[in-house]
Amino acid sequence: MEEELLLHKRREEKIWNGVTRADFLEELKKLSYLAAPMVAVTVSQYLMQFVSMMMVGHLGELSLSSFKSLSASVMFFLAVKF
Repeated sequence: MEEELLLHKRREEKIWNGVTRADFLEELKKLSYLAAPMVAVTVSQYLMQFVSMMMVGHLGELSLSSFKSLSASVMFFLAVKF
């Protein structure tokens, strides 16, 4: 009986500025539902660039030089525009 009361007391223990552990975990769950799609999009965008660079690495010398000049001109355009 006493052990059950102690366990219940630990669950309702305030961990920071009046916030209980259960409240914190509930808020974390809600926040993760909002943040998960943004994390997935960011990771997929990074992986898309990574896969593109891997594909370029398998090109021949002539194709690689054309890609290099194309990417340099795009980067120059973006730098000047913004």
